[in-house]
Amino acid sequence: MDGVPQVTDRIIAGAGSTEAAIAALRGDEHPDSQAFIEKYDSVSVSDRSRLTLEQIFTAAGLSARRFVEIVTGALMQQSADVTQMMVSIAQPKVIAATVKAAIEERPIFDKEGDVVGYTLGDVKAQEIFHKATGFLPMPKGSTTIINNNQQNNGTSKEDESDEDAVPLQSMDDYLMELQDVLRPQAQLPAPNPIPVSLPQVEYVEVEI
Repeated sequence: MDGVPQVTDRIIAGAGSTEAAIAALRGDEHPDSQAFIEKYDSVSVSDRSRLTLEQIFTAAGLSARRFVEIVTGALMQQSADVTQMMVSIAQPKVIAATVKAAIEERPIFDKEGDVVGYTLGDVKAQEIFHKATGFLPMPKGSTTIINNNQQNNGTSKEDESDEDAVPLQSMDDYLMELQDVLRPQAQLPAPNPIPVSLPQVEYVEVEI
């Protein structure tokens, strides 16, 4: 056990107790989870009170990091399953409440308290109902695609089509632009204005 990190406190902080973590691993189908459960069940009840989690998962061939990973994964899957069950149970009630709000007519009163009409249902509930049933299109959010499979699929930027490639600028053009930025061209002097006192020249047409 020399050099094995102590992770029991971390497991208790995340799962609530070691028993909850072990229960989550017992319901997980991952081979590493089952390897730990198999080793845990092979220990007698009296020995379990004297052994630590670190000793048991080390005997099962797992590292401390791997044990924390499988406990985290099992708890996440368990939480997702419970959440899905809650959604499935509540979904009919939520739909019924949405439909009721969408079609329920409520009286409209004037300043004297008399009923002057009825509402046609909650507009927001009607919008949600139309989107859920596909009558109105769902808004499309922005999607960011990150390609991390360049090394796995054997493709690289060199394999891309040359049609989409942007031609590189020549070195001469680059140096000329750089020179213009660092040392702008001198402005040509403005032409001398014509003096106001300069006599006007009259042109006379002469036949030769």
